[in-house]
Amino acid sequence: MSKMKLFKQAEQMYLKGLSVSEISLQLDIVKRTLFYWKKKYDWDKKLQEAMYDKTQFKEDFQKFAQKLMARISNSKQQEIPISQAEYYSLVNILKLLPELKELETPNKTSPSKKELSPDFIRQIEREILGME
Repeated sequence: MSKMKLFKQAEQMYLKGLSVSEISLQLDIVKRTLFYWKKKYDWDKKLQEAMYDKTQFKEDFQKFAQKLMARISNSKQQEIPISQAEYYSLVNILKLLPELKELETPNKTSPSKKELSPDFIRQIEREILGME
């Protein structure tokens, strides 16, 4: 494999949260080379920017979910018909919220898949959305 392919692969691994030691073992690259690349190409700055983007996305996504919940709640209180698309969108958004937790920090270990239980989703549908 060419050095450029290894460089790109190493950089991507670093941005996903792997340490220089882990990358060195997996790609069979000397740590000294990795530290050189890390410093010269400012991988730490790229990692920080990537984490900011993920954090901003998480905040925007949560705000959207809150606005949608408020809209559905207000419509229900005012007895305005609520479209099936809004219900469907909210349920799908709620299913994705646990995955946003994984975006907070780079994972040093493989992430455990967390999902909302069907009972919890039904409870949200009953209590928040008023669905039976």
